[in-house]
Amino acid sequence: MRELLKIVMAVRSQWGWMAAGILIGVAVIAANSLLMAVSGWFIASMAVAGVTKVSFNYFVPSAAIRALAISRTVGRYIERLVTHGAAFRALSGLRIWLFLKLAPLSPALLERYSSGDLSSRLRFDIDSLESLYLRIIAPLFTGVISIAAATLFVAFWSKPVAVVLFFALIVSGLLLPLALRRLSAVHGRESAVSAGELRSLVSEGISGGAELILLGAVEMHAEKIDALSARLVSSQEKLASVGAMAVSGLTVSLAAALTGILITGAASVSHGEMTGPQLVMLLLFSAAVFEAAGGMPAAMQMLPAAKESARRITELADAAPPVPDPLSPAPLPADTGISFRNVSFAYPGSSPVLSGFSLELPKGAKVALTGRSGSGKSTLAQILLRFREYKGSVTVGGVELKHLTADDLLTLISAVPQNPHIFNTSIRKNITVANPDASNEEISSAVYDAVLDEWIASLPEGLETMVGEMGCAVSGGEARRIAVARALLQKAEIFVLDEPTEGLDPESERTLLARVTRRLKGKTLLLISHRQAAVEIVDTVVRIG
Repeated sequence: MRELLKIVMAVRSQWGWMAAGILIGVAVIAANSLLMAVSGWFIASMAVAGVTKVSFNYFVPSAAIRALAISRTVGRYIERLVTHGAAFRALSGLRIWLFLKLAPLSPALLERYSSGDLSSRLRFDIDSLESLYLRIIAPLFTGVISIAAATLFVAFWSKPVAVVLFFALIVSGLLLPLALRRLSAVHGRESAVSAGELRSLVSEGISGGAELILLGAVEMHAEKIDALSARLVSSQEKLASVGAMAVSGLTVSLAAALTGILITGAASVSHGEMTGPQLVMLLLFSAAVFEAAGGMPAAMQMLPAAKESARRITELADAAPPVPDPLSPAPLPADTGISFRNVSFAYPGSSPVLSGFSLELPKGAKVALTGRSGSGKSTLAQILLRFREYKGSVTVGGVELKHLTADDLLTLISAVPQNPHIFNTSIRKNITVANPDASNEEISSAVYDAVLDEWIASLPEGLETMVGEMGCAVSGGEARRIAVARALLQKAEIFVLDEPTEGLDPESERTLLARVTRRLKGKTLLLISHRQAAVEIVDTVVRIG
């Protein structure tokens, strides 16, 4: 339950919506139960009045029935709006919470997971928690509150009948769900795990389809998918059997409750403790209020799968960052000179990528790193951005990186990574990610210096043009220039550009480098590139490897 509690705490800003949905749900159950109760009492009273020739005021109960019927219909609609609104708001908040947790961990921690597994956790496990509120939390809380309120209402008319109803509701809403939860715990957990593994396996098979064909491993991969699918179907069939048991248990419990209420109530009527119409009222009220307990078994049945999804998500979110923030962080330095002294780094299980590397970048210096692929150029940039743990010393303005918080450091440094991410939104929003409050003049300046001005001017929607999923609607060179404009828009003193001209034609490359050089005058630049035109704009060229 700790994982689920952590998920609920992560979306606590939506507790107001969640509570409103639960209270409206209770009100709807109350309206429905009272509608049945008043209707039953009204019909029985009219029958008694007809037999006994006693006058009967039917205007008030008729009006009450109409009011309750309208309240039930309108309330049900409002309940759907509020509960689904709360669920979607919570889901949105959960995605933001997870993103903020994962941002400092990339890329070092996320490399531990395969792309398929990571995609499954970030998309499907998050989406599956949409049901946490709608199908688990709301039905359980609504059921408990409704059971307590219904018992008090019936006790006002007959305490013996209230005892019978309370016992039946406890069996249906508490004991039966707990028993079913024990039966479904293993199958629910297996279902969630198998679904995650299946999504991961299918995703990896699609992305690596060419390699599987070349290696003749397509059939073997298909067999793995088939076996995993069979395991998932088996778990889901067992869960469905448990669900059928829940429906049967509720039906039996309801029948037993109405039988007990009828016997108890008939005794009360014979002793003159209540009237016949009142007994009919309590019978119909009790039958209707079982709606409160109806959703509780299904909620308990879904709990194990939700716990497994929550565990997979919190496992990511709770991972320690590769370079943890200091307990007592140092203030931001005034100087922006960078110093690498005897820096070493090795990936787990691999030989060192960097060994005893040293480099000095005074404030305002422009240095290019070149070297063969895999020599550690990009790794060095990741170390500077606190994405990798390292041995040795790396300082900015004389302050060790480990003594600065990640957030503070990133106010000093603006970077274009080797594989920049392009968000599925407009060009404008992709550029202003680093500075949402940038003015139109600042955006235009960054667009010009990134050599995007002519291309954007040729687009019918200009800066509002959508770039598609992963930037699929733009070329590689255009995507990289969007990333450069994004970095230039950030008001930083240190710039780290990793292959900023990759994918550009020679003319665009020369233009971009000239404009970037002019814009970054007086700022510290660490440029990683293997292209001759790129290294010509710097003061010093350092070859690694």
